[in-house]
Amino acid sequence: MNELLRYGLDIITFVQQMRSPAADAVFRGVTLLGQEEFYLLALPLILWCVDLRNGVRLSFVVLLSHYVNVSIKDIIAQPRPFVFRPEVQLFPAGGYSLPSNHAQTGLVFWLGLAKLTQKRFLWLIGGGVAVFIGFSRIYLGVHFPTDVLAGWALGLVLLIGCGSAEPLLVNWIVRLRPWQQGMLAVMGPILLFWLHPGKDSASIVAALSGAGVGLIIAQRYVGAGGLVPQGEWAKLSGRILVGLTGLFIIWAGLKTVFPHEKHAYFLLFRYIRYWLAGGWITLGAPWLFNLLGLVPAGIAGTKSGKNMLDNTKFIR
Repeated sequence: MNELLRYGLDIITFVQQMRSPAADAVFRGVTLLGQEEFYLLALPLILWCVDLRNGVRLSFVVLLSHYVNVSIKDIIAQPRPFVFRPEVQLFPAGGYSLPSNHAQTGLVFWLGLAKLTQKRFLWLIGGGVAVFIGFSRIYLGVHFPTDVLAGWALGLVLLIGCGSAEPLLVNWIVRLRPWQQGMLAVMGPILLFWLHPGKDSASIVAALSGAGVGLIIAQRYVGAGGLVPQGEWAKLSGRILVGLTGLFIIWAGLKTVFPHEKHAYFLLFRYIRYWLAGGWITLGAPWLFNLLGLVPAGIAGTKSGKNMLDNTKFIR
């Protein structure tokens, strides 16, 4: 272990001197904002109930951040702090340590959300939440301080990079024919998985592929109401209930019946499960919203008639 990591362990030990049952509960709660389950809830709710176009953009950069993070982690292969000092671990964690995915993708999500909403106060809130998520990983002994700093730095790079590349990428995609967009949504994630195969990569790229294919089909065949996240609170609440119920059945229900990790076909079935979850978010749920009348008044049953990625900018 090099001197930098040893110094990081000393910082973790120093931070944990503030330990108390209340502090443990707070930081364990804060760190949940960087877990997969949080994004599995938050991103669909933005797509269904707030803003579809910007939700698609935010979802893409969050998934990209996850993929980049797990790829870099496996390349660097740095052990977590509790490998060297087991007593510092206060929260379950697996895999490698550098960079911190909680810090990186937490920053991407919260600052990206602040930018998309164009609300100044959300910059302060989002930045504060991102900082607390990163600090929680140090307090809980699952990341070195350098892991968190690297995660924040990489998250900023991804935000700036996506902001620069997004207009060109979207302009290119919207000019493709639907079948070409579909091929891109299928083959692009498969290529990413081939470049970095693994459990985490499978779930990330499969969700990206399923959501992409679902969105392409939904824009042509689902009524516009199912794709417009507006309406009365009762209808929005209905969307949340229906959408999350279906998502839970696919994500958690299929997990119980599909092969587990030691099975030879585990990665294939994991890919299928997350692909179906992505497709449900952008196609299955909007279709059911239309069928159940959970759409804004006056546009139920009409076709969307345009590419939902068009005419909206992401992060500049």
